[in-house]
Amino acid sequence: MCRLSTTSCLIAIGALIVLFLIPLPVRAEIYTYVDENGTVHFTNVPTDPQFKMIIPPKEERPKVNSLDLQKDQRGQKDFGRLIEAKAHQYGLDPALVKAVIAVESEFNPRAVSEKGARGLMQLMPMTAGELGVTNPFDPEANIDGGTRYLKYLLDTFNWDIDLALAAYHVGMMRVVRHTGIPPIPATHQYVKKVKKVYQKYILQ
Repeated sequence: MCRLSTTSCLIAIGALIVLFLIPLPVRAEIYTYVDENGTVHFTNVPTDPQFKMIIPPKEERPKVNSLDLQKDQRGQKDFGRLIEAKAHQYGLDPALVKAVIAVESEFNPRAVSEKGARGLMQLMPMTAGELGVTNPFDPEANIDGGTRYLKYLLDTFNWDIDLALAAYHVGMMRVVRHTGIPPIPATHQYVKKVKKVYQKYILQ
């Protein structure tokens, strides 16, 4: 049952019908939220955490239960020098940056998550904007922004890799509020996964 006014409901339903009629090749992800006045807002570039995705992007981020060896090798070949250059520029171990990319996107520069994170290092639109990354699908811009953000998180948490990775995954404020890794299974799994891949790259 729609809890909005009749007019708002009709506008929302009409908008959804139009959105779903858009051909798949040109359809982008769409976010929406209802404000305190009952007004329905739609956007493809969310600027507020209240926005929820209602239409997913065409290309979804792959699930990372195990790292695909072929993608790993191809990714290191395509982006290895760029990763090393950005890691050294910001004082990070290239193996750590590489591990984050491997787990986040499996080296897919066009990856998009269900929540709207984009590119190799899976930058959320708001985070990308704060970092000055105008095109998160550009490998150099994405790696530059993601590496700077990872460095900022490491500095914030006194170079505690576990906390920095947790913050990268679930947001800095959640880690601050919990004074540690939040009790979110996916985040604990993410931290373990990145550290495991990081160890593999160190030994290569």
